[in-house]
Amino acid sequence: MELRVQLKICEGCGCLWYRAESQGTAYCHGCEEKLKAFPTPESRKRRGRPSHKTLVRVWAVAEATGGAL
Repeated sequence: MELRVQLKICEGCGCLWYRAESQGTAYCHGCEEKLKAFPTPESRKRRGRPSHKTLVRVWAVAEATGGAL
């Protein structure tokens, strides 16, 4: 049996570790455990300013009605 590994630097703590080539994680096992307590980006509500698409729609309406220069 052959297992291919990559030498990686953890993005959380900076330690060197080996990961299987097929694995896509960027954190060592210790940091993975710590990060499980945080919410995933998909589960959080979007906060802050609305996306840029709203502004583009406003300009499109303004141009269509002749209000934009």
